[in-house]
Amino acid sequence: MGPFHTPQRKNGGYSLIEMLVVLAIIGVLAIAGVATLGNRGGNSVRGTLDQLEGAIMDAHKYAVSTGKDVAIVTWGPYSATSTTPSMYMARGLTTTTTVAQTDFALAIKDVVLNPPATPSATQQSVATIFAPSLAREYMNVGIVIPGTTGWATAMQANSSGKQNPNITSVVPFSTDAGFKLAYPAAANNLFQNALNSVTISGANKRFNNSFFIQVVSTSSGGFAVAGGAMGLIVVLNNGATVYKFYNSGVNNGDGQWRRV
Repeated sequence: MGPFHTPQRKNGGYSLIEMLVVLAIIGVLAIAGVATLGNRGGNSVRGTLDQLEGAIMDAHKYAVSTGKDVAIVTWGPYSATSTTPSMYMARGLTTTTTVAQTDFALAIKDVVLNPPATPSATQQSVATIFAPSLAREYMNVGIVIPGTTGWATAMQANSSGKQNPNITSVVPFSTDAGFKLAYPAAANNLFQNALNSVTISGANKRFNNSFFIQVVSTSSGGFAVAGGAMGLIVVLNNGATVYKFYNSGVNNGDGQWRRV
């Protein structure tokens, strides 16, 4: 062997430093994984809020682009155990201002559930813009409808005695008259199980109704979790803005409401 030969390791093992580095990386990944799994409900709530906002703005952009009145129509209950979407949000033109609101809502629902072979121009304006499914992002979240206890359950104290504050006690709900009128009047809940609708004016590009949507994190059985993550969407009458509010919950967060 020459004078410049470098001795080779006698075995293929790892040094102590290399092992410590690997263990440290595994530890960091494990902590990150636990944090993600522990707040899966929060991630689902945030994702659903974003999708609902996108659906509402889709209808608003359609009113802007066509210059015509557009309806947002909802129907059906939310079920985390359903194998097919049971809660729908669709949008479509309201045809004429003389047609009763329930009539064009029924027409839009009918087009979604029974698409015609040769749709008219008005029927072609109809599109489903939100429908929950068994996809992962919907497995730990629910949309609250009137008459159910999901929202109240989410604000109950958890096993440690901590609980989420009522959003009506924080700004802007505690100070702004518009928000006080829009929430929490039950008649303004966009998802009501039965057929419901709000309209967007094609003339001034503003919503003709105030409404809100309540979102909560749920267990694997589809029940709201006390102290879990919560979300709220509010749209004000004669406004064009979708307001989103999120609370990470006291179970896996600080339990504070924030606009997002």
